[in-house]
Amino acid sequence: MHSAHWRQLIEERLQEAVTVLGQVPGVRGFLVGGSLGRGEPWPMSDIDLLPVYDDPAADDAVRRGQLELVDWWTGSGRAQSLDLSWLSWTAGEIRTAMAAGPEALAVTIRTDPRWFHGIDKAYGGRGSDPGDELVVAFAAWIADVRFHPAVVAARIGMWRDQARAAANAAFEATSPVTATLQLRESARALRMMLLESWGERLGSMGREWTRFERMAAEHGESRLAARIAVLAGADTATASRRAGTAPLWLRERITLCWQARQAVGEPVTEAQNARDQLVAYMVHVTRHRPDLDGPWTGTPDPDLAALLPDLRSAIDQRTGGV
Repeated sequence: MHSAHWRQLIEERLQEAVTVLGQVPGVRGFLVGGSLGRGEPWPMSDIDLLPVYDDPAADDAVRRGQLELVDWWTGSGRAQSLDLSWLSWTAGEIRTAMAAGPEALAVTIRTDPRWFHGIDKAYGGRGSDPGDELVVAFAAWIADVRFHPAVVAARIGMWRDQARAAANAAFEATSPVTATLQLRESARALRMMLLESWGERLGSMGREWTRFERMAAEHGESRLAARIAVLAGADTATASRRAGTAPLWLRERITLCWQARQAVGEPVTEAQNARDQLVAYMVHVTRHRPDLDGPWTGTPDPDLAALLPDLRSAIDQRTGGV
């Protein structure tokens, strides 16, 4: 069960992280991203911080401090995740980007993945120090440019390229495992194309498929969303059944997330929640821990390979053909 004080606990840990890591020489400040930064936390929220450096050499010390904080929090009896990922900027880069404007940003995100992923993660977030004019202005600027037509067009183009490349890799794969994984990657990229075209974005990875389905319904695209879910191995019926064979740690997370989503009044079914957690960790296992693969991931999926023509058709319908 989650503490009744979960909001206060997350906020206190946020302030502790900002204070401790902000003392590292060369740190200018932080953007608070994710659900916490957007003012939409839930009991399972990560603390997402995107560092801004006066001196990028500070990054190593900040990463060490991150590990020490997480270790301390775990030992304290109230574990809390602190995500600094690999996204950071220097104050000089921020000033240059803001002066250049959204059209220049659209060019930059095609060559620098920090900007491609970073502006999405920071969108709706805030500066950790209200008195830091540069970081506060940067947060506001990201909110203004994230859905600028030039930026959206560039992002759709990148997701389209990823969807096509993965579909081609699936077609050429000689291994059923590789074919399944590439099909899923292609379907997820197609989903991101749709979201961008709707002017939408996803939030927490552990809630994103149900959120995607809600958005699709609002935009009259429920049928296509259902096709994409099947292609990604994320349809509720199949995935929630596989959740019963998941490792114990994941089944525990499914239970905790179900409690958390109920606590904040989210309109989600138990099966949707199980699907959301299972599919999130299917992605993590594919990219980071292939040794944890097993029947619960449905890899390989003998039925999925037969759906490649449907995937290519869906991509082409959204991009005007190859």
